[in-house]
Amino acid sequence: MVSSGTISSDMSSLSTSLSSYETCITGLHANWQGDSYDNIAKQATSFLSEYKSAIEKQMQAFASAVATYQEYKQVKQQLQAAQAALSSLTEDDPGKANYYGIISSCQEKLEQLKASIEASLAAASTPSLGSSTAITNAQTTGHLNIYQGIRRGSRELTNAVTVDEVAPTTTGTVRQVLTKAIEIAQDDTHGYSQQTRYGNPNYDCSSFVITCWDSAGTGVKAAGAKTTHNMRKAFTSTGLFEWIPGNPKVEDLRPGDVLLNETKHTEMYIGEGFMVGAHGDFDNVNGDGNGRELGVCPYSGAWEGILRYKGDQPLTNIDLSNTTI
Repeated sequence: MVSSGTISSDMSSLSTSLSSYETCITGLHANWQGDSYDNIAKQATSFLSEYKSAIEKQMQAFASAVATYQEYKQVKQQLQAAQAALSSLTEDDPGKANYYGIISSCQEKLEQLKASIEASLAAASTPSLGSSTAITNAQTTGHLNIYQGIRRGSRELTNAVTVDEVAPTTTGTVRQVLTKAIEIAQDDTHGYSQQTRYGNPNYDCSSFVITCWDSAGTGVKAAGAKTTHNMRKAFTSTGLFEWIPGNPKVEDLRPGDVLLNETKHTEMYIGEGFMVGAHGDFDNVNGDGNGRELGVCPYSGAWEGILRYKGDQPLTNIDLSNTTI
């Protein structure tokens, strides 16, 4: 039988787990700047609060059922004792009426306690989040469902991403590059490796970003881009990219921006607070068997700067006053 001590221990463990989860949300929020992500963080906090409250109510209902069952056992023992005493009396014993009253009272009480236990158990097993405002808001938000990403893991998050969702207004070369990046990331035959890179069949961080941009005809490979150490020089030498130094806030980024730490790592920002890249080898086999080697994740990192594509610029502020047609 589950004791009240076990219930208290379980509730304490639940509280600790949710506090840890809240810390994770706060940590993510610290990396996400801007009103959109403030809103997501608020929804996440609201969801956690409602979830914690619902679980605590269910645990309390179960604890109530346990306590009521203890009382049920005591009344049942009283009933059995009264029935045993009654059976030992003779037919004309005047004490029988008293035991009949005790037995009737115990039976009535047992029915009441049984109904109470069943009601508590029903409350303990019934989900309480179906109409949650936080969940409804999370499911109808225009942003990627970050709650689904947190619950299901990076593979499912990666598979849920589309260019139309993270960068709906992006066109031209950048859209072509984002499409290529998401296509590679969603293909489980590609994992992380520095030995079998450039899609043969895997990628490391630099070969992933270089491949995506080279596929759009930018010529970065021909310019000598091979690793994070020479990407900056090669990309800018094409005349199509500018180097913007510093570790950017997310609201300063544009879809397609190459996030670069020249001695360590590179990823590509895709929009809506997310980046895509090759992260690391977790199983030493070809392909991405766990969904963590190559995919989409929330923006974070310590970057030395970004490589921003400056091609496909709109024709604005051009003086046509002296143009002859």
